Amino acid sequence: MSNYPDWVNAHKEKGTTIKKVGNSYYLYKSTSKRVPGKKHPQPIQKFIGKITEQGVERSETKKIALGNVRVYEYGLSYVLKKLVFMKFSKDIKDKEKANQIFLNIINHFSKSSYLLRGVNLLSTKELHINLNLQIQKSERLCGFKIDELLPLKELYLVVVDGHEMISAETEEIKNIMKRIGVADYEIQR
Repeated sequence: MSNYPDWVNAHKEKGTTIKKVGNSYYLYKSTSKRVPGKKHPQPIQKFIGKITEQGVERSETKKIALGNVRVYEYGLSYVLKKLVFMKFSKDIKDKEKANQIFLNIINHFSKSSYLLRGVNLLSTKELHINLNLQIQKSERLCGFKIDELLPLKELYLVVVDGHEMISAETEEIKNIMKRIGVADYEIQR
């Protein structure tokens, strides 16, 4: 069979492979597949579980390809959009410029914001504005300092294969949202 202990070899069946990694043993289902352009069939192995003296600890974990996962900051951006943007844009006649200034504020605090997806952001120089003055203006309009809201950056929008999910809220996030008057259900879209 192999040089493995008997309690490990006891789990070896037809169509399985045992691998040793460090001092642990793992069981895999083994098959092969013909691949065009290859001379021999290519091995395919699927993880079954870890082998212990008590038996096989089967894996309940499902693996997903991470190539289709995107994570964006959501909490801070959502709250600023909800509480600041409408008040902020009323003061500026040019709505596109108001939007660009607001997005520059978002970009200043959260470069990974979901609001910045696919946006061609103009620089503050192109907009002829002082970003610090615009931040102060937005803080006056909403009645709190943006720095107080920074823990909201830990609320994420996760996109997997086009499906959007909002991460769980921590107690700190719930307390901040309660204090500023944003309900839990609002943020879950």
